[in-house]
Amino acid sequence: MELIGREDRLRLLDGLLTDARQQRGSAAVITGSPGTGKSAVLRAFADRAAGAGGTVLSACATEAESDLPLGVVGQLLSGTAGTGPAPGGAGDGYASRPEALYEALRALGARRPLVVTVDDVHHTDEPSARCLLYLCGRLAATGVLLVLAGRPRTAPSLPLAEVLRHPRCVPVPLRTLSEDEVAEFLRADPAGAVDAAAARRPAADWHRFTGGNPRLLHGLLADHRDCGPVRPARPVAGTAFRRAVVGCLRGAETPVTQTAKALAVLADQGTLTLLARFLGVPERAVVPRLAALEATGLLDAGRLRHQGVTAAVLESLTAEESARLHARAARVLYDRGAEPPVVAGHLVAAEAARTADGRAGDTPAWAVPVLAEAARHAMPAGQARRAAEFLRTAHRLHDGGRRPDGMLTALARAEWESDPASVIRHLPALERDLAGRRPDDGRWAEAAALLLWHGRYETVARGAADAGDGPRAREVRTALGHLCPGAGLRSAAPEPDAVERVLESVVHALAPPPSVPALLVALLYAGETERAARWCELTAGAQPAGTTAARQAVAAAAAAVLHVRTGSYDTGAAHAARALALMSPAAWGVAVGMPLAAAVRAATARQEHEEAARLLRVPVPDTLFRTRAGLHYLLARGGHLLAAGRARTALADFHACRDLLADWGEPARDGPDWRTPADEALRRLGDTPDGDPAGVLTRAERRVAMLAAAGCTNRAIAARLYVTPSTVEQHLTHVYRKLRVTSRGDLARLPGVHPAGTAGTAP
Repeated sequence: MELIGREDRLRLLDGLLTDARQQRGSAAVITGSPGTGKSAVLRAFADRAAGAGGTVLSACATEAESDLPLGVVGQLLSGTAGTGPAPGGAGDGYASRPEALYEALRALGARRPLVVTVDDVHHTDEPSARCLLYLCGRLAATGVLLVLAGRPRTAPSLPLAEVLRHPRCVPVPLRTLSEDEVAEFLRADPAGAVDAAAARRPAADWHRFTGGNPRLLHGLLADHRDCGPVRPARPVAGTAFRRAVVGCLRGAETPVTQTAKALAVLADQGTLTLLARFLGVPERAVVPRLAALEATGLLDAGRLRHQGVTAAVLESLTAEESARLHARAARVLYDRGAEPPVVAGHLVAAEAARTADGRAGDTPAWAVPVLAEAARHAMPAGQARRAAEFLRTAHRLHDGGRRPDGMLTALARAEWESDPASVIRHLPALERDLAGRRPDDGRWAEAAALLLWHGRYETVARGAADAGDGPRAREVRTALGHLCPGAGLRSAAPEPDAVERVLESVVHALAPPPSVPALLVALLYAGETERAARWCELTAGAQPAGTTAARQAVAAAAAAVLHVRTGSYDTGAAHAARALALMSPAAWGVAVGMPLAAAVRAATARQEHEEAARLLRVPVPDTLFRTRAGLHYLLARGGHLLAAGRARTALADFHACRDLLADWGEPARDGPDWRTPADEALRRLGDTPDGDPAGVLTRAERRVAMLAAAGCTNRAIAARLYVTPSTVEQHLTHVYRKLRVTSRGDLARLPGVHPAGTAGTAP
């Protein structure tokens, strides 16, 4: 396989060997780009010469020994009998008298043909090159054939340059393989990874993928073998292919390798002018470097051949090198007036590499504003994850300086869209930012929305109380008052038209308002029958194409609520499962009550009690039980417990709903129906609805009784309710007398005396 497409070159060398047998020595130089098989041809010819009775002396120059005087000559003559000591006895003997090497080799070639091979001759030390030059000019009457192999160099040392262009030195250039030769290469694979009979069909793809470079073909074939037993129809760039790319670059000259790295970093921006500025050389100096890469097969039409090559080059960079090159690209592109997202992408890559390497770099003054501007462009384009990367990098780069106004809120908003759970770490900073921002500022409403989502009601309530009468402030107050009436701001349920606008914004990827969680809850309140069909139509897919996972989750939750309301339990369960799969419970915040309530109701209706119990083990925030979402969660949980035969525990959840509504000062008829299932629970317990023991207590007495039943001390109850311990004692005295009990244990056993959120668990 290594000699496919090289037969004519071997025939040429065989002819020169025949001349050497007739004492007509000569020289040949095998040249080619890295990976084209120079060493393979040299080894194959040396084996043929030895098999034909010739003597072979071999040396391989290396870059590490290019400064070692006579290193190549020493390799050629080491272990050769009859050559005698070097003239002068010292290492510089052949350097002062190169004719000594000529005489030693001519004597060896007098008896039988002598083949002298030097691989990677471009790394030859200068004294050895002078000896080879002397030998090259005096081979005519000898039986010596000198065969050199190496890459073309743009500026070789003078003696080596003279050797490579000597009139007696026959050029043997190697090129990359043609498409037909690639097909032959595939047919010749001994492992049979590619069907020999059908090798011609994929040859075009393999040739386009590798440019016909044999080293790249071998790497690609190794990856193809590893894909077995079911192999892809098209080539796949894996580990072996990437190693082959790196090997080709290591075999190239430093300027060529630098150009390949620049092309990989600049990607689609890699024009000739930009490359020249990036590399700090004139444009005319870039052209031969591109030609060298194209001859290797890594380049196609001025670009790295495909993403597999680009990835291999980028992977070969050290962290320090990656940081430096991406920072250089950002600077050059910024100076050329490139779009902010393009510049910002390189700033992100540079900072990521520096962070991985544990280094700090200089941050230009324009970096943070460019990153913020790039994020502003990315969000409307639906690239929330990219916007979050830009803003996270800007936060790291500001280095204690003043951040652009609103950057924290913009970052939290972008992260909510791309990775909702990550917003949690920003909540304390958002609370501080909200306190220092004017309510008429648009960023205030966005920060308030994120805090509402995660149940930080007190902070929002303090700001909303003095927020003026602007449209955004009114919207935040409406959302807060409806979602959490206990926060001190009361409001009616949002109008159905407002609910529809929210659904449209979520499903159709428009900018969502800050009241999404409140309006999701409003689906259960503003649900006129005639609008249900419209809402179901809006959320029918619940998977808007091209939108973020957060939006898809919200749309799925809305669809789950609507379908469960209309009795489509199978469809509702599917939407709820998708909503909970797209976002973790922590990422949902208090809004987790909506998909969980819908899922539990659907499971209970389908008599899947184990599934309902599993869903109820999903952790929820404590603040959920201060919200309307918590109200529906309690109803769903009570319904499951009642269906599972745990009427006493279910009754506690229904009475917790009653107590929440009472605390909010709302008539029972205005909220969800808790009374009907509570009456059913009492009937199962042997009591009539009118015999509900907790019904004889005042609201204050009921709250004290619930906390006492949960095991709280009088002092703890007083601290919890902001009253004195003596007041607690008075209430407990009344509770014991009305309910005819004598201890907290008796209270805990009564139906209806359980605190919200503790049903089904030990106090």
